[in-house]
Amino acid sequence: MVYTIKAVSMATGVSIETLRAWERRYGVVQPKRDASGRRAYEPADVLRLKKLREATENGHAISKLAKLSDEQLNSTALMAQSATALEHNAPAFAQRMLKAAENYQPDQCDHALSMAMALLPLLEVIKQVISPVLKTVGERWHQGSLTIGQERIISQSIEKHVTIALDNYNRITAGSPIVFAIVGSERHEFGILMSALLAASHGFRCVYIGPEIPAEDLAVLVTRVNARALVMSFVFSKTASNKNELRKLLGLCPSWLPIWVGGSDSASLTAGITDSRLIVIDNFERYEQELDLLAIKNQ
Repeated sequence: MVYTIKAVSMATGVSIETLRAWERRYGVVQPKRDASGRRAYEPADVLRLKKLREATENGHAISKLAKLSDEQLNSTALMAQSATALEHNAPAFAQRMLKAAENYQPDQCDHALSMAMALLPLLEVIKQVISPVLKTVGERWHQGSLTIGQERIISQSIEKHVTIALDNYNRITAGSPIVFAIVGSERHEFGILMSALLAASHGFRCVYIGPEIPAEDLAVLVTRVNARALVMSFVFSKTASNKNELRKLLGLCPSWLPIWVGGSDSASLTAGITDSRLIVIDNFERYEQELDLLAIKNQ
């Protein structure tokens, strides 16, 4: 996986202008270039740049640090955490996000998530950082121990970073399209947003529509964009009207279109509905398996 200069700036806390200056004057890293000539950074570049930034904050001159190898940078003990700790401590990123929200520090929340997305495998970020954070936020919200402002700091950060990453993937993929939308009155969209990002990382082109889409409109859309699958997520949807909308959608969609449904209410919402196109997916591993099967089918 490679990263744009904007993503690296967000992950390391080094401004884009400073990154360019460091590279031009000192050759701190040597990013490759993509087909359009834009910088493409490797994960090792991100780690090195973060070490350099933290070292400069401790008073060391970048002109001297630039000459050090990665091993020498590690041995200076200037980092608050080692690279190994950063790479394998997903729960720490989640805790940093929650702590930042508690202290009303949106920039720190953004930084924690940026680092997680830069240093960890995408599935690990979703399973061990974003999902636990959202679960904790939901629990604290119901307990009344989290304010609207604190909740928004986290939700806005997640939506922003996942949307940016999804957009970056969509810019470079030519894969088959998958639609991500939800019929009925379901408003919780983080499930399909994260699902879209995972699908994009598998090479699919993701058409993200969001929640509360009428069945008639959604059926037209999946046909017009030539979708190869439709992904939905239901969290608080145990209503007859939502089940009716789902039945209506099944009656309107193409007979060959796979419809994948996830979320905590997916099993109860689909109970009693018999349709071979409808697949209830209860974890991200199963979801990735379905993505792989779909990719093989569309070859």
